[in-house]
Amino acid sequence: MIMMGKEEPVITPKDWAEMEGLEHLCGRCLLVLWTRPLEYAKAVLRDVVEEPKMKIPALRGVRGRYGDASVCIYRTYIGAPAVAMAMELLIAAGVRKFILFGGCGAIHPSVKIYDLVVPTWGVREEGTSYHYLPPRTVPKLSENVSKIIEKTLRSVARELGVNLHVGGIWTTDAIFRQTRDKVRKYSSEGVLAVDMESTALMAIAMYRGVELGIAHVVTDELYGEKWTMYSDDDMMARVEKEVVQSLIEVLARI
Repeated sequence: MIMMGKEEPVITPKDWAEMEGLEHLCGRCLLVLWTRPLEYAKAVLRDVVEEPKMKIPALRGVRGRYGDASVCIYRTYIGAPAVAMAMELLIAAGVRKFILFGGCGAIHPSVKIYDLVVPTWGVREEGTSYHYLPPRTVPKLSENVSKIIEKTLRSVARELGVNLHVGGIWTTDAIFRQTRDKVRKYSSEGVLAVDMESTALMAIAMYRGVELGIAHVVTDELYGEKWTMYSDDDMMARVEKEVVQSLIEVLARI
């Protein structure tokens, strides 16, 4: 059982951020988990500046402007510990409003590949969140940010010919232990999809008092007779491009 520490941490995010020279960033950040969305984001911003790449946890990012707002885009490794570390360091450097754009696997039959999922709460099966929130606490997202994302992406989904889903997400560290009984159980409880990051970031946002919204594109389906992965990379690229631009617009006005 994980014990939540009560005393001050030995290493603080501020200590690490200062060591890496990561400070005085903009107040808004889009976190992405692979390279293509980062490249799309760079094309949307103006006055783009490449941020120095950090050795640990290999954060790569840019800063620019969208309208009158200063926005940062950072790509990090996948998985709760890596994204949590990135978020903590960015908070220490001054970021107060976050949106995560990533991918998820559908576990509810109504959710299809290329659909969009906006999580609002989560089932915690990763280890990171238990260092921030008591075990029985259900992690949730900033209601205001989630509503703006939902409203914005609903029209994007229509244009793309996909569906938008809002609800629960299951986050796990064990990608190869997403067993069929667990898929059925969580699906029956209204959980839409599974990923490796969301509940950890929800917990950090709640603990640190920052705003967070999440939007995912569905990359695969786990509820059928066999696992199905997306096959049309052109369609996936189109979805990524449209969603990234829309999320930057949301960041600029929240």
